[in-house]
Amino acid sequence: MTYGILNIGTQALKSNQSALSVVGQNIANVNTPGYSRQRAEFSSLSGIGGVEIANISRIADQFLTQQIYSDTSTFSRAQSFERLYNQLDNLLASDVTSVSIAMDKYFGALQTVVDDPISLPGRELFLAEADSLVRRFNDLGANLERQNRTVNGELESSIDQVNAIAQNIANLNDKLRIASAAGVQINELVDKREAELQRLAEYVDFTTIEQRGSNIVDVFIGQGEPLVIGQSANRLVATTDLNDSGRVNVALQTGTRSIIDVTDRISAGKIGGLIDYRSANLDRVRDEIGIIALTFAETMNQQHQKGMDLDGQLGGLIFNNLTGERSDRLLASGKNTGVASGSVSITDVTKLKASEYRVIFNESNGFNLVRESDGKIWNNNSLTNVAVNAVEADGQFSRDTSTGELTIRIDGIEIKLNPATDFAFGDSYKIQAARSAASDLRLELNDARQLALANPVKVESGFNNRGTGVALVEVTDITSTSFAAQSGELTPPLQVVFSETAGSLTYSIFDVTDPNSPVLYEMEPPIPPATSNPFAQDEPFTPGQSIELNGFKLTINNRPVMGDRFDIGYNTAGVSDNRNALAMSNLQQAKLLNGASYQDRYGQVVERVGSQTAVAQINSQSSKSVLDATIMQRDSIAGVNLDEEAAKLVQFQQAYIASSQIIRASQTIFDALISAV
Repeated sequence: MTYGILNIGTQALKSNQSALSVVGQNIANVNTPGYSRQRAEFSSLSGIGGVEIANISRIADQFLTQQIYSDTSTFSRAQSFERLYNQLDNLLASDVTSVSIAMDKYFGALQTVVDDPISLPGRELFLAEADSLVRRFNDLGANLERQNRTVNGELESSIDQVNAIAQNIANLNDKLRIASAAGVQINELVDKREAELQRLAEYVDFTTIEQRGSNIVDVFIGQGEPLVIGQSANRLVATTDLNDSGRVNVALQTGTRSIIDVTDRISAGKIGGLIDYRSANLDRVRDEIGIIALTFAETMNQQHQKGMDLDGQLGGLIFNNLTGERSDRLLASGKNTGVASGSVSITDVTKLKASEYRVIFNESNGFNLVRESDGKIWNNNSLTNVAVNAVEADGQFSRDTSTGELTIRIDGIEIKLNPATDFAFGDSYKIQAARSAASDLRLELNDARQLALANPVKVESGFNNRGTGVALVEVTDITSTSFAAQSGELTPPLQVVFSETAGSLTYSIFDVTDPNSPVLYEMEPPIPPATSNPFAQDEPFTPGQSIELNGFKLTINNRPVMGDRFDIGYNTAGVSDNRNALAMSNLQQAKLLNGASYQDRYGQVVERVGSQTAVAQINSQSSKSVLDATIMQRDSIAGVNLDEEAAKLVQFQQAYIASSQIIRASQTIFDALISAV
């Protein structure tokens, strides 16, 4: 009997001592991040055998833990979005970097030369502002490319962090395996693993599966790709996009050779945020700015070439030509077997879309053309197949059976692909038509005298005109035979003569190369199938109707009368003429970009980025609030409450003292028995 009391007292003493140690551990780790409080589980022994500590349990809610991983990934993604969008918004809207402000100065200087087209200081100021605008485009393009490189760098850094964390998780799995086999308490190791998993959630979203009958967890990312399996960790690797050397992708390396691209499979965490921001937002902004630069340069060049400079010569390029065939707009996949060369040219800047395109060849040697921005697909069956070298409109393609050359025209771009032998199944080509245009823009004109501000064609009313007719002339095609010689002459000079036929006002147009022997004007080249195209004599006249001529059009308003004449010739010595400068200035308000002007389109980009920045800020704040709430909920269960632990400390301390009294009572009984013998 004495032995039973002594044994019970000893067990109670040890059990309460262990419980005190658990309470002490909880109190000691009250400020330890990731620590989950522990609880001593008492179990009575049968047959009045006393008590023992059956288990030291770890208080945690697995559902809340998993929710914290998910909320952490969501917040980290939102945080990356907010940070990058703030940078982009500041870049586009800042007065120091804004293209719109530089355009205001450019068109302000252009208005100065409209007012005084022969002023050399005014012309020099315009060229200076044009150069400043070019530099603003270049700087903006460089800053956007710099942010792209920043994203690449952050992806590489994040990949290194994921690999280190994955290895830590694998090592903790191994320690847990050994500790479990040895019967050692593993609570602290589980806490450390959960802390590592929460760190991992900052970079990628993942799922975990606990191996049956063990404390080991496997970690899977993307669409079930294994990052950690037991005590082994696979590695994420930064790879170069097969179609774009300026883009870093994310791949998972399993074993020594197998590499799986998981770029499009990671949707949350910092890495997911970086990938989504780059593909859905940064690339689009770069394309939008590129389209503005392309349209601005092309339309300004086209109008300037329709003018005449101070020396009587036709205008050249103000800015470099960004629309011609360029091979760097076409990016071939590194896995292509049908190696090809090719180029991309811009056929109509007003139809450009802010998107990448991809040409992918299929098994039947056909192809799919995908517009990445909205997923629209064209193929060799939905496009119109035309004869070789006859592609003239969007929605057409041709394939040269002798050389294999493929030509496709869509959305204002023309794609040419030339295979070495033949295209192979799976070959793909990425098209970036406008991506680098802002960085590529250059000022070609550096002589103020060569600014073509005058109209090279003039129309003069006859000296004896009696009607109210007013004639205007507008150049439409500077490459026509009327200007081919560029010798300061219009070939041929023309005269419009009004008469009456059957009581109606009519007109005739004469070639007056020989003023003494005028002949009816004949268009060159003639309109097929005719071999000649003379204007009919006595054409009916409609006031305000445009008369299309060879390279220019004539509009006569109001009401001429019979016998009135208008002479059309080269604007020799017309240096004070500002008509072409005025036409260039009017381009500021022209709706050339999907119904918007240059600055309107830029404003739309700024507005969209500003709205998305505000949304990103709200999402970041809300996801942080959700994460904080989930952490608080977890801490209410797993966290250490000092008041509760203090009460337990008193409870187990008293039980410990009481247990010692049982041992003392056992000793007293034993002493009494010895004395009685």
